[in-house]
Amino acid sequence: MTQRKEHGGIIKQAEFIRSTGLEDPLGIGLFVSTDINMIAYDHVKSNFRSDFTSILLIQQGKMQGNLDRKVYQLEANDLLLIPPQTMKKSVAVDKSCIISGLNFTLDFLVEIGLPATKMELYDYFTSKYSPHWKLSPSDARLMLTHFRQVAARIEDMKAKQPFAKEKLQHTFLLFLYELAALSTKYTELINPAVSRKESLVIRFTNLVQVHFKYQRNVQQYAEQLFVTAKYLTETVKEFTGKSAGEVIDDYVVLEAKMLLDNPKLSVAEIAEILHFSDQSFFGKYFKRHTGYSPKAFRALGQ
Repeated sequence: MTQRKEHGGIIKQAEFIRSTGLEDPLGIGLFVSTDINMIAYDHVKSNFRSDFTSILLIQQGKMQGNLDRKVYQLEANDLLLIPPQTMKKSVAVDKSCIISGLNFTLDFLVEIGLPATKMELYDYFTSKYSPHWKLSPSDARLMLTHFRQVAARIEDMKAKQPFAKEKLQHTFLLFLYELAALSTKYTELINPAVSRKESLVIRFTNLVQVHFKYQRNVQQYAEQLFVTAKYLTETVKEFTGKSAGEVIDDYVVLEAKMLLDNPKLSVAEIAEILHFSDQSFFGKYFKRHTGYSPKAFRALGQ
């Protein structure tokens, strides 16, 4: 098992999954485990931060964990929402404890194209609200159904079934909508406003989603947010595990890949859509971030 020191470093999702003895063959930034014995995670005894958001549903038994050094006692039908920047560790787990868990990264939210207008679906993960929801038995059963549906869609992707990726994206968004609906019943306001740093990251992400096609300079975003580029980069890195520039690049590359999937668009047209100065500059940018030229990437999908 991977041993972690209490240093507050960022643990990557793939590393965390390997440390539990599980596998993630797809590596898409979304990982679901349903109906598992939580004792598998009992070795996570030191504080760490991650590059992924976690959602845990306790189906039976009890466990105790710390989020930012605050102790949470969890039992059957409890839901725990764990943002990536939170310092977390497992303290004690009953041998009988059964859970379903879901992890997702910022990359996955970018991949499914969560629009800026839908960021309220993510609001209940901020520090304004308690991360601990005590669900009714019926609501716990409803969420367990959604966990299993997302897991089933991942299995469809493994089996390379038709439209598996699209079904997974829609099923995951439905999962988020269900959480948002439940948040109106279970969220407990603990801070009237998110921290200044957390608010900055949210505002930056919203801006990038709107402007990434023609604005790729961190300094431009920093000026709009009235902070220095250095402070913006350091803050985004603290909360997401990526620098501000890397977040911008993620959106640009994902959009480029989507456009390259359209055979009706030439590489020159795509470069123009993404507001690169010319096709050559776009090609160099794309290869630097993917390892492929635009034409070579397009050929992979044919």
